[in-house]
Amino acid sequence: MKGSTNFLFKSALSFATLIFVSPTYAAVTEEQISKLEQEIQELKLMLKKQKEEDKEELAKIKKTASPLNLTHMTTKGGAEFELYGNIRADASYQVKGPSAMFNNISTVPLEHTAAETNNADKFQSSLNATRLGFNFKAPTSLGHDIGGKIEMDFLGSSTRDTFRIRHAYITYDHWLIGQTWSNFNAVEYFPETVDAALSVGGSLTRIAQLKYSNVINPHMNFAVSLEDPKPETVTTTGTQNFQTDPNAKLKLPSLTGRLNYKFDNGSLVSGRAFVTQKATTYGNHDEFIAWGVGLGGKIQLTPTTLLRADYNHIFGDTKNLLWTNYAYVFDKNGDIKQNEFDAVTVGLTQQFTPKIRSSIGLGYMRANTNNSFSKLVHDDHSQNKQLIEGWINAFYNPVKPINIGIEYMYGQRQTFDNKEGLDNRINATIIYDF
Repeated sequence: MKGSTNFLFKSALSFATLIFVSPTYAAVTEEQISKLEQEIQELKLMLKKQKEEDKEELAKIKKTASPLNLTHMTTKGGAEFELYGNIRADASYQVKGPSAMFNNISTVPLEHTAAETNNADKFQSSLNATRLGFNFKAPTSLGHDIGGKIEMDFLGSSTRDTFRIRHAYITYDHWLIGQTWSNFNAVEYFPETVDAALSVGGSLTRIAQLKYSNVINPHMNFAVSLEDPKPETVTTTGTQNFQTDPNAKLKLPSLTGRLNYKFDNGSLVSGRAFVTQKATTYGNHDEFIAWGVGLGGKIQLTPTTLLRADYNHIFGDTKNLLWTNYAYVFDKNGDIKQNEFDAVTVGLTQQFTPKIRSSIGLGYMRANTNNSFSKLVHDDHSQNKQLIEGWINAFYNPVKPINIGIEYMYGQRQTFDNKEGLDNRINATIIYDF
């Protein structure tokens, strides 16, 4: 009985305690929960604000950051550096033609000779026209427009299979010093060919020079240059009744000028001229002024049709056009007798679709046949009275960096004693530009 009484007493005491304590505990718990909810809400607001700030910062970074361009880098000296070039594979099948790859119309074997037979029905291929180049541009903080270029390929020497530097020059505002296209060169007016060596009337002269160029108005600009005149040092076998110059020397550089006019539709015409003093210690120690004039252009006949044409008249010089004769020879008295010739090219390019274009062209060169030079070289079969060559081609551009071309080329050379040699070839190329 006493045990039951104690149990009842303890139970009543516990119940009374629970009744009085529970409201106090509940009040404390509700306060904590409310505070916790407030802190969670503040944390959410902070996270939302941080997220918005991160988005704004990311947008700023994207706006100011430039994409990585591996073709434009910086050199140790701080200059911008650009890599470019192409991988080029060429092939040709010739019914008749030269002994080496690419065009050489002035030396194709004469008809009915062993050399003609040996070079007939022949396939050739080459990757030597593959090209690599670098452009440089100094920081603008220097206050001047300073840049440069180095470009090379593997078409050097007479065999066209050795490394060579095509261009190597620096520019300073309007000035250029180094090796690049001759100011007399008009390669942009030559009709497009698959053959990397162009054709009759073409020029690929790259020469050491000091050039100044400037703009006259939005349509007209000019360039004046002092160029290496390239002395004539070719010698003959000694069996001819003349002698070329083994002792040619240079007194002054060649002076070359050019005036360009550009039309609103992109058409362009140019007038060009050069003079060069040539001298020798051979024979009577003669000297004379070699000179040449040129006029050419490219005319945009329609948005898809382009006409190119160029004319040159040259006296006593060989460096400015391909496939020409000796610049001069000596007669038996040791007096200089100069070569003089005219050359013309004309061609039409049609863009049939954005991916397909085609060109047809004709080149012609004729030497003066009424001067002493022509009489002295009359029996020399390395010298030509005239050259003529025509071609038709098509290029396919399946994707931007790739060009595939095929071409038929037919040409003829005629010596001063009317012997003839033929060039009859199919050319093909595939070029990947990078």
